[in-house]
Amino acid sequence: MADLVEDWKALEHYAGLKQGFYQILEDGEATEIRVTVGRLGFKKEFKNREDTLLNQILAFCKSRKYIKINGSVRDEFFFK
Repeated sequence: MADLVEDWKALEHYAGLKQGFYQILEDGEATEIRVTVGRLGFKKEFKNREDTLLNQILAFCKSRKYIKINGSVRDEFFFK
């Protein structure tokens, strides 16, 4: 479980040298980004893919070598 924070800068400050994960979800109308570091998480939807904050978050995640998550599978269904 992740405790969500509203302010990206708060998560960025908390991150320090911790490993993080991020996910990008797109539905044609909007782009949502989700980032977790430890127990804290941040998620936000953007209408414009060129939004400054969205690109700052992506740059932060990539520069810290955060792992990009593509999807989720329940443990009992992962191995057959």
